Amino acid sequence: MKFNPLSLWFQVKSVFSYDWDYPFFLYLLPLPLVIFAFKRILHRKNQARIVMSFSKPLVQQKFIRFLSFIPEILQGLCLFFVILTLASPYKKNVHSEIKKEGVDMALAIDISASMKTQDVFPSRLSVAKKLAIAFVKQRKNDRISLIAFAGAPYLASPLTPDSSYLIQALQQFESDLIREQGTALGDALGMSINQIRDEKNPKKIAILLSDGNSTAGNLDPITSAELAKSFGIKVYTIAVGSLQPNLDPVDESTLRSIAETSQGKFFRATDERTLAQIFKEIDQLEKTRTLKIRWEEHEDLKGIFLRIAFFFFCLSLLLKISPITNILED
Repeated sequence: MKFNPLSLWFQVKSVFSYDWDYPFFLYLLPLPLVIFAFKRILHRKNQARIVMSFSKPLVQQKFIRFLSFIPEILQGLCLFFVILTLASPYKKNVHSEIKKEGVDMALAIDISASMKTQDVFPSRLSVAKKLAIAFVKQRKNDRISLIAFAGAPYLASPLTPDSSYLIQALQQFESDLIREQGTALGDALGMSINQIRDEKNPKKIAILLSDGNSTAGNLDPITSAELAKSFGIKVYTIAVGSLQPNLDPVDESTLRSIAETSQGKFFRATDERTLAQIFKEIDQLEKTRTLKIRWEEHEDLKGIFLRIAFFFFCLSLLLKISPITNILED
């Protein structure tokens, strides 16, 4: 590594902002000055003197006097940086990152024959698909599993953050996708729970969108709701259908019970506008968490100070073996 005197100055200047693994070595920093003073005292006592008389006083030039200290200054600087190296300096580099943590959710949509009813124009299923797609597009940081159900549940997508894949899967939701007729609310919720129950994310929800009571399946809806509660999964249930009398009336009772048992929330969507508001409210209730992650990186600086000490040592050694030292001492 090429030595840069300017870099040396900035390193020395910033020494006081560093942290140290072994700070007790810093108490030795005055040692070069103590050694310098001690050597000067011994030198004066042991120096041979000859008394000579001159007609004019002999005045030693200050510049020459200063040059005589250069070898000891270099040795002192070498020792100074060796002490700093022993103290093991390091610099803290603090980093921070904003991380958005979404929600793990299962979205289950009823595609049974009754969802083709046109009391919600153009049909209950068409409106549910349209607004579910808009909802998925908004949830950019979430992982979503997609379930279609009628007389039996069908896993359209495992848990994934890929919104484009989810949208393609939603667009394929049609009433003839599942042969079994009926509405298996309990089985659909059970499949939803299985998709997210083992995830480490503390925020887990299921959204169950249907228009009627449970008429098929093996698992009781309330039992499924109790399972959801035991796994910390809130269930939002949405009943879709107008309030007008028709051949396929909406049955709210089971959907309400599921929401209450799982400590979720029940909604009633009577048209496209109210269903859009419901998805908007769920979006507000289950906001993405923003986490600020902070960590420290310790940059080891021992090598820098060791190289500086070696530089002064080499300079002092070079000066020692050259005739300059004898001239300066004389």
